[in-house]
Amino acid sequence: MKTRLKLFTILLLISTLSWGQTDSQSVTGNNELKLNALTTIGGYFEASYERILNEESSVGLSVGTSIDKSFDVDFAVFPYYRFFFGEKRASGFFIEANTLILSHGKEEYFSEDRNKLDFGAGIAVGGKFISTKSGFVGELFVGAGRTLTGDFFIDVYPRIGISIGKRF
Repeated sequence: MKTRLKLFTILLLISTLSWGQTDSQSVTGNNELKLNALTTIGGYFEASYERILNEESSVGLSVGTSIDKSFDVDFAVFPYYRFFFGEKRASGFFIEANTLILSHGKEEYFSEDRNKLDFGAGIAVGGKFISTKSGFVGELFVGAGRTLTGDFFIDVYPRIGISIGKRF
């Protein structure tokens, strides 16, 4: 029940930010807030903040946690850098370089609880689409990375998503 309340609160915050700042001019903001709808439906909540650096690059930070007991993730942090090839400012096809900081609890290979902190590095490709009048953002991306510590029960991590959000 607490998880559903947290998720509802976060979704309410995102929708308030999305509809609270409409402008008749085109959107020129440098900030984006996004929710990864694909992973959230699958049981892993992920939200992102992205800062546009210039016409063709941005940096961002995605944070996530499992909302389904089948995922053994306390929290995950994905700092990333994106380079864009589109016509519009910081949109279109992109290449992403990312890193991973991951905390997880009990592994199925051990009988005792072992809090672990893993690190990784990876790449992804995708596309970002933006409505220049309202600032709504949609993006699709797919990629993978490898954990650097090798202590996690898998050495490869996925980086996938269908995200929706708002540029402001």
